[in-house]
Amino acid sequence: MATKRNRADSAASAVRAMVNASKDEIAVPAHVNLRGGDQVFWQGVVRARARDEWTETDLVVAAQLARCLHDIENEQSALDVEGTVIKNDKGTAVVNPRVSVLEQFARREMALMRTLRMGGRVAGAARDEAPGRKIERQSRKLREELEDDELLA
Repeated sequence: MATKRNRADSAASAVRAMVNASKDEIAVPAHVNLRGGDQVFWQGVVRARARDEWTETDLVVAAQLARCLHDIENEQSALDVEGTVIKNDKGTAVVNPRVSVLEQFARREMALMRTLRMGGRVAGAARDEAPGRKIERQSRKLREELEDDELLA
């Protein structure tokens, strides 16, 4: 039997958003490995949705997206140093192979974002979920401000 969903602008949704924001960050599933630099991207990806919107399968894809975003940053940093055009062994100017690597990563990023329904506006669903996401982001910000408040420490 399907459960009835509350409207995103309802009091129940606001309370749920506050409770979700008070919880610890969503953990990476135990069977998924993230590299050291992936964690920052992981946090950004999982914060893009309200906590109760994530499924186990989505979290695996979110980890793949975090790894991909980290790879894009690494390749872009190397490309910034090397330049878009480099000289080959014969001294001829050629396009740096990292350009095509970055294009492949960008395509993968977009595919993963589509899988997670994060790449733009989805007809209907995003309109319904956006207010709940906004409330949770505001609640998370309030939590961080309260944790930093010296009077409460």
